[in-house]
Amino acid sequence: MTSTDLRARAQAVLRLNDMGEFTKPAPRQYPHQWNWDSALIALGLAHFDLPRARIEIQSLLRAQWRDGMMPHIIYPAGAADYFPPPEFWQTENLPHAGKFPSSALTQPPILATIIRAIRTTHHEFQISHPEFSKLLAWHRWLHTARDADGTGLPCLIHPWESGMDNSPLWADALDRITPRDMPPYKRCDTIHVAPDERPLVLDYERFVHLIDLGRRLRWEPRALLAQMPFLVQDVLFCSVLHRADEDLRALAIELGEPTREIDAWLARTRTGFNARFWDEARGLYLDYDVRAQSPIRVNANATFAPLWAGLATSAQAARLVAEHFENPRAYAPDADSKFRLPSVAKNERGYSPRRYWCGPIWIQMNWLIAQGLRRYGFDAQADAIVRDALALVVQSGFREYYDPRDGSGCGATDFSWSAALTLDMLSQDFAPARLESAIIRHNQGRL
Repeated sequence: MTSTDLRARAQAVLRLNDMGEFTKPAPRQYPHQWNWDSALIALGLAHFDLPRARIEIQSLLRAQWRDGMMPHIIYPAGAADYFPPPEFWQTENLPHAGKFPSSALTQPPILATIIRAIRTTHHEFQISHPEFSKLLAWHRWLHTARDADGTGLPCLIHPWESGMDNSPLWADALDRITPRDMPPYKRCDTIHVAPDERPLVLDYERFVHLIDLGRRLRWEPRALLAQMPFLVQDVLFCSVLHRADEDLRALAIELGEPTREIDAWLARTRTGFNARFWDEARGLYLDYDVRAQSPIRVNANATFAPLWAGLATSAQAARLVAEHFENPRAYAPDADSKFRLPSVAKNERGYSPRRYWCGPIWIQMNWLIAQGLRRYGFDAQADAIVRDALALVVQSGFREYYDPRDGSGCGATDFSWSAALTLDMLSQDFAPARLESAIIRHNQGRL
């Protein structure tokens, strides 16, 4: 397979999932529009269809709520065989909700970063002042409406907001929740994907229970911060937001917009991030459970996300690489694990190599972490996880996630952001050499 072949296959997946104004993440499992999926998909589309990338971004921005929140699911085509359906969120009569049917949760705010990345390569790709204002309003909402303790670090009210929906990161916080008076619902996520690759029944009940609590609070931000039992500050989410604040500031300068508000967000995050998340004894970043007032002592690959945001010191970055990235008991390949980068360290109690976010490799995390490693000068490590990402799609196609032991595909097939980010990785310097290396590994039977 050549890079031309792989590009053609990736483009075909994005065309397959193209719904006109948005791109669904997969043909059957995810029939709607997802927030950070669409942003990442737009980056892939920009490599071969710039006008279509713009439509993807515009369709996402139009779903913004009146208070600035950007929902994590948008339902342009109405209900489908997916739970929750649009009406389950009970947002249609809320004064602060948007005009389009959507969820009432958000997702990692990567859109400003993606827009700036597209602008860097395609100078003709413009962002308007109204579009900038929408991005600014979303970031303001995250830094204020989700600030529970004055740090400006946003809190998540549901595991789905993290993007790492079913991670062992949330196990202890969820264990404190006992679902009661559950609303009727029919789980649909195991129709198209094997149940052993999806969340456990009890965890899913807690997910639904949290949605029901949000409905009862009418999704009012202050009430959510005061009463939701799940309240977490997440390393990945906060890292993505800080990087997006940097990119939003750059867009503001291009447009001649003031930057004082963004500068304040950046300064406050730089001041508080390491104090909140860095564990000096273990040499890694840990999420923080605001309700329990304690760190979440689970080693997930989000620990590398501060490199993407430039929030780690050089010494912290060196420890992350030496003690964790290169550690075969955690993330490095060994006799039982052939590929980087598992979503959870292999020596964690909750590690499960095929279950959703409990251990499988995700292409978007390899893509993000590789850029972070490169930002700190760890080019060889960045090349290694890009090579493995390309090797996975060569071997198993554009899957939702992959078993780190043998590279077999898991979850949904024809997954859009796996295809989109393959296009982006193939566009980067030295990508042909990494693809050739990946294909050699595959042909020699070492995958």
